[in-house]
Amino acid sequence: MSQDSSHLAGRGAQGPEQNCGVQVVIARDADELAEIAADVFRDRVLARPDLAMAVPAGRTPRRMYARMATLQARDPVEYAHMRIFAVDELCPPAPADGYFWSQIRREFLSWAPVKPEHCHPFRVDAPDLEAMCREYEETIASLGGLDLVMLGLGPNAHLASNEPGSAFDSITRPVRLLEESVAYMASDEANVAASPGPLAEKAVTLGLATIMRAREVVVIVSGRGKRLALQRLMDGPIGPGVPASILRGHGNCTVLADSEASG
Repeated sequence: MSQDSSHLAGRGAQGPEQNCGVQVVIARDADELAEIAADVFRDRVLARPDLAMAVPAGRTPRRMYARMATLQARDPVEYAHMRIFAVDELCPPAPADGYFWSQIRREFLSWAPVKPEHCHPFRVDAPDLEAMCREYEETIASLGGLDLVMLGLGPNAHLASNEPGSAFDSITRPVRLLEESVAYMASDEANVAASPGPLAEKAVTLGLATIMRAREVVVIVSGRGKRLALQRLMDGPIGPGVPASILRGHGNCTVLADSEASG
């Protein structure tokens, strides 16, 4: 990993290992994965207080945010100057104030006092989503680009909401979600309970090219259900059929995976 990985010592984590241009760190279990991911997040903010970061949502980072909140109580990090972006967001009929962003508010921003003007959720209630996505790209560019994108990995190897078949040169845009991806999101009981109501088949997402322009990408992968997707990320054909395979061409990408996902 590009950061000092001495924090892995004594935990049983394996790594980092280099595979096809992607560095891999294997954690013993989901709890250790959360500890490692929390350390990476905090280390990046300590190194660059005005870090421009697209932060993850969904079930995989939930333990990471809980770990970060615990650490903040005894070893605080100054988050106020961060610039926060979303990775993706569901469109209405999902909540107009952000299905994924509401999780980020609950699990991160509720205790990390990032300045409101530094928070950049997707405005999915905008009348013109295409124009909103263009403005999102312009905002990222105006800040000098993303320093870090941290995100999960979909069971079908989608990255953000870039489903299989997404062009590698795609930028931030509205997309249509596959039925299997909507069903997977609906199985996240914590988010569904916090934001009840119908989910959407349409989303807005950072494009694959947008993610690849970030100076660093960290992918968090947990659970046996992600094992095949992780294998497809690391090995096999590189192409739009496996969106995450594009990361093998990134010069600074790390996969953090637990033993269930890594096999």
